[in-house]
Amino acid sequence: MAQMLPPAPRDCYAVPGKPGNSDPLTVVGWEHMDLKLFYPSALLSTWSIRTALYPLAVLRSQLQLQKQNTVYRSTFHAYSDISRREGFRGLYRGFWITVPQIGCSFIYSTIFEKCRSVLHEQGVKSVGGAAAVAGGLASFATQSIFVPTDIIAQYMMIYKNTDKLTAGHDKAVIERVATHVKNGSGLGTSVIKAIYQADGALGFYRGFWASAAVYIPQMLTFWPSYYWMLGLFSKLNPNTDRSLLIDQAIAATIGGSISTIATNPMELFRVRLQVHRSSYAKTLETMLRDEKTAIFTKGLTPRIIANSIYGGMVVVGYEIVKRLCAKEEYKHRIKW
Repeated sequence: MAQMLPPAPRDCYAVPGKPGNSDPLTVVGWEHMDLKLFYPSALLSTWSIRTALYPLAVLRSQLQLQKQNTVYRSTFHAYSDISRREGFRGLYRGFWITVPQIGCSFIYSTIFEKCRSVLHEQGVKSVGGAAAVAGGLASFATQSIFVPTDIIAQYMMIYKNTDKLTAGHDKAVIERVATHVKNGSGLGTSVIKAIYQADGALGFYRGFWASAAVYIPQMLTFWPSYYWMLGLFSKLNPNTDRSLLIDQAIAATIGGSISTIATNPMELFRVRLQVHRSSYAKTLETMLRDEKTAIFTKGLTPRIIANSIYGGMVVVGYEIVKRLCAKEEYKHRIKW
């Protein structure tokens, strides 16, 4: 799943906001908001969206870890099988361990805004280009939280189906997990103990660079696509009375789809590397031999659904929260 909460999408039509200015405020920045109200509201918005879309992350992991189509024929088959065998809880297995990833959203937003501001001050005129570079740097900074929690969650997701989704090296972890669970430990605690016993502390950062190779290019693709779409909407409909919020939602949804398609092979490589525990070279060799051109489509359906919806919903949710948390002196100027 997408790991960040996109910060306030700023566009080339933004008007600097000053309390005495009566021009429409197309961008609600941090200086315009009551931050004491904003942070808990943004946290609740992010939590709600992540909770709703988490089952798609479970489906994606199971589809990408299987060899060819030996377990599931399609996304719907995976959904129906997991629901039948494990019930509703199976679709949310590992969810609680990803809670710290919410912190990534605020780290991402802070670094993104600061880096983009510096780039513009240094003379970078391209809005999309500055956002892409800032987004890539911000995404890299969040990997220290994202990678370990994601590895633990992935083992929890496949625990009930390990006999079909494991590939040799990962059995060192899976067998230890089974032992700890049998001795009374909870699944999450058992996975943490098993990873540490098998690989030490570095085991929680297996595939760190592979993860960065997914999410940095994803941001380098998402933001230019997003701003290009906003510019296209403005050219197609120059009416200034149109809803900026709707434009942002559609642009983010399309941008999420494009970036997901572009990075799917890297995502497949990342998941297999982290769970199957083989080397970078061996993982790549096995993946190309077994999947061939399927590397472009395996697990793509749940990813594209999750990331496109996530992109659109987060931008809309984030923008609505910002507008509702605006200081009183700015509320009359906000453009919806």
